[in-house]
Amino acid sequence: MRRAGVKKRFLLIGDDNDEGATFCYYEKGSKVPHEPSFIFIHGFSSDKYAWLGVIKEIPYGFHCIAIDLPGHGESVGFNEEQLIAVNVVDKLKLFFDKLNLTEPIYLIGCSMGGSIAAIFATKYPSYVCMICLLAPVPPGEEYETELLSQLRSGVYHIVLPETLKQFYAAAKLLSMKKVHANRLLARIYLKSRLSMLDQHKKVLKSAFENDYPNLEQSYAELKNLACSVLIIWGRQDQLCSVDGANYFSNLIPDAKLIFFDDCGHLITTDKPTQTASIIIKFWETLSTYRTNLYN
Repeated sequence: MRRAGVKKRFLLIGDDNDEGATFCYYEKGSKVPHEPSFIFIHGFSSDKYAWLGVIKEIPYGFHCIAIDLPGHGESVGFNEEQLIAVNVVDKLKLFFDKLNLTEPIYLIGCSMGGSIAAIFATKYPSYVCMICLLAPVPPGEEYETELLSQLRSGVYHIVLPETLKQFYAAAKLLSMKKVHANRLLARIYLKSRLSMLDQHKKVLKSAFENDYPNLEQSYAELKNLACSVLIIWGRQDQLCSVDGANYFSNLIPDAKLIFFDDCGHLITTDKPTQTASIIIKFWETLSTYRTNLYN
């Protein structure tokens, strides 16, 4: 956390239905007038920590927030209904309202977080000036990989390992980086993950029952997006089909598509420095758009 320059914060956003609902998030810097805040949304079974390698490469002049989604990390108090993507999107809007992020934000999401970022941008377009999608989940059987098919059938250990053997196998499938952690560190990491295992299984089951079958419908409005869109994909992604990159780039008007070589599904693990650089450059190269947006 220190190296990334972030501080951990909590925000109570509960209402009559979930009074204790609280988001946990990392924050770096503070809001800059007439500049967007960079909001980072992690993928399934991950948390805000996954973005630290990217955030530490982003200069202090930018305001960054990495949030724990409902059912993940240290965000607590959300009922099972709030784990469905459309409801997560509404809770994120409430989070932004509570933090008074009234100027359009730069929304950045990875994997499941990319899908949520895309859906948020279509439902609340006035909140977003740009989005960056890192290998969001493509819709339908046409783009379903063998790994996604196994997950849909209930083989969860691909992303929810319960043993050291499964942990190393999952790392090999999802990332191009070799795991250098010794067995003791790996056991400590796995133990921390196992404490959230039942909760993550609920989230995954909910996603395949409620979200995955409706993704194409949820994405339909992306063709009408007015904001700028950056898509990043790892060429060695075994979870979300690389063909999905073309699905999104063809659907979204003027979307910029970038592929990373030697990169699996865990883009923030495999290419944190390159990811941060491209996120910043994408914003800075659109200076004309930025000028028109705030003047």
